[in-house]
Amino acid sequence: MLSAPAVREAADHEVALACDLLRRAGFGTQVGRLLEYPRRSPAGAILLADGPQGPIGVACCASFGATGWIGALGVAPEARRQGTGSALTEGAVAWLRQQGAVTVLLYATEAGRPVYERLGFESEGRATAWRGVAGSAPGVPLRHLAERDRDGLRAVDRAATGEDRGAVLDVIAPLAGVAADGPGDGLDGWALTSPWGAGAAIAATDPAAGIALMAAASRGPGPGTLVVPDANEPAREALRSWRFVRLNDALRMRLGPPVAWAPERQFGLFNLFWG
Repeated sequence: MLSAPAVREAADHEVALACDLLRRAGFGTQVGRLLEYPRRSPAGAILLADGPQGPIGVACCASFGATGWIGALGVAPEARRQGTGSALTEGAVAWLRQQGAVTVLLYATEAGRPVYERLGFESEGRATAWRGVAGSAPGVPLRHLAERDRDGLRAVDRAATGEDRGAVLDVIAPLAGVAADGPGDGLDGWALTSPWGAGAAIAATDPAAGIALMAAASRGPGPGTLVVPDANEPAREALRSWRFVRLNDALRMRLGPPVAWAPERQFGLFNLFWG
């Protein structure tokens, strides 16, 4: 019986190798952008699984304190069904636990789901990636995000995700996106693009603001990508009315206690890897 491969953190000179492994595992040509956050952030890590002839798999981690995410987990085609996916997942969980994570989260493909279930992960609902150009939306006043919005941005995000994602939100500079003002100095919602994701992350306290922000983030001139939890029916109805095309989906799973997330307040995820 084959022993489980050793899992370790990648060195800087191995990032290109990790990108190549993920491309061969089916992650597409833009996966290098996705790895820039765990590569550069002290709250992230790129892990490699070593085979007899060198690295055969990759997993990435993003730590948010009490919660953490596993993303971009892929195994070279010639090394599958040998326990590499399980070893990478266990290594990523261990790394996140060392950073203080009580609950570990990920988005699973159908191929990966049995691996995660064997390790104790539980299902929490699907999210779907859509692509198109937005049409009409509620007439909610929007403005450009500004530096003064950072506290409000984090408050809306915390209410939507149940997590403190300051480690990733605070390093997005400048703030590229739009906001809907709320009562006082707060926000009703925001749409924010990052250097790493495929589309815009969008959080809002009510459907009207959320749909207006979705429209602003994908109004053209070319098609835009939005990743939306299936439990957010107003968002899905807007996408259907705009005739967006479904690209792919994934299953949110957790290991550990439930997080008080609110999918009805999430109108766009950074991507299907980090949430």
